[in-house]
Amino acid sequence: MIKFFSTIRKRLLGEGKTTNYLKYAIGEIVLVVIGILIALQINNWNEHRKELRKESAIVKELYKELQQNLKVTTKHKEQIEKINQEVLFLLNISDDSLKSLTNKELNQHIFKSSKIIGFTPINQKLNRILGIENFGFSHSKTLLNEFQDYNNSIKDISAMNLSAVDVFRNKLVPFLSNNVSIKNLMHEIYPNKISKSDNYVDLRPIIKSLAFENLYADFFASYASYIFTLEHNIDLIDDLIKHIEKAYPTVISTKNTGS
Repeated sequence: MIKFFSTIRKRLLGEGKTTNYLKYAIGEIVLVVIGILIALQINNWNEHRKELRKESAIVKELYKELQQNLKVTTKHKEQIEKINQEVLFLLNISDDSLKSLTNKELNQHIFKSSKIIGFTPINQKLNRILGIENFGFSHSKTLLNEFQDYNNSIKDISAMNLSAVDVFRNKLVPFLSNNVSIKNLMHEIYPNKISKSDNYVDLRPIIKSLAFENLYADFFASYASYIFTLEHNIDLIDDLIKHIEKAYPTVISTKNTGS
C-alpha cells in the first residue's frame, strides 16, 4: 500500500502536475489522520469494554456480598430480638407472674436474657471498592452514594454492638455474679453437664429490686436501639439489591443460572 502511494506521488511530480500533487498530498494526510482516529477509537472502545467487564465483575461480587449480609444480618437481628424479649419479660414481670414461676423457670429466663452475640458484618469487597479513587457505576449515578450510606450503616452497627457488649460485660455480668448463682443459671440449661449449686438464691426479691429494674431497662434500651440500627441496615441492603437488579440485569441472569 505504501509502495502504491509512493508510485503515484512520483508520477505526479514527474508529470509536473503540482496542483494535483498537492491535492493528493492533502488527501493522503487526511487518510492518515482518519486512520489514526479510527485506531484511537478502536483502542478506546476496547478499553471501554475492559472497564465494563471489570465493573460487571465488581457488581457481581458486591451483589453476592449483599445477599450474604442480608442473611446473616437478618438472622442476627432475630437472635437479638429473642434475647430482648426475655429482657422485656423480666423487666415487666408482674407480682402474680413472679409468684407462679418456679426458681428454675426464673433461672432459665435470666440465662436466656443474659446473652451477648458479637457481630461482624461482611463488607470486605465493599471496603475495597470504596477505597478505589474515582470509581463509579456507569449504569447508575446514585448507586455509589447508596453504597456509602450502607457502609455508614455498617459502622453504626459495629458501634451499637460494642455498646451492647459494654452493657453486658461491665454491668450485667457483675450484677449477676454478685446476686445470683451463675452455676445454677447454667445448670438449668445444661443439666447433664453442670451440677446444681448448693448455694440457693431466691430470685424473686432480686428481680423486683430497683437495681435489677434499672439494669434491665438499660439493657433493653441498648438492644432496642441496636435492633433499630439492624433494621435500617437490612432496608438499605434490600434497596441496594433491587437497584443492582434493575441497573445490571446480567447479575440476575448469572444468579438464576448458578442456582
